[in-house]
Amino acid sequence: MKIIGICLSMFIVLAGVSLGIDYLNKYELPTFRSLNPLYVMEIPELAIMYLLLLFLFIDPLFSFLQKRRNRK
Repeated sequence: MKIIGICLSMFIVLAGVSLGIDYLNKYELPTFRSLNPLYVMEIPELAIMYLLLLFLFIDPLFSFLQKRRNRK
């Protein structure tokens, strides 16, 4: 629980600093666009992100299917 609190507080502080710097530089972009990383990612970065997410879900799926086959 402590780790989640630390991560959340770091996110809030860093997002505040980023938005504060944008405000001081008169950067007029809506905040929802500046907080969403998917708007600024390039095509190769998106491909790598989706590939890593795919690897994250494929390994548990294969182990589940293998255990299911071994039961029969």
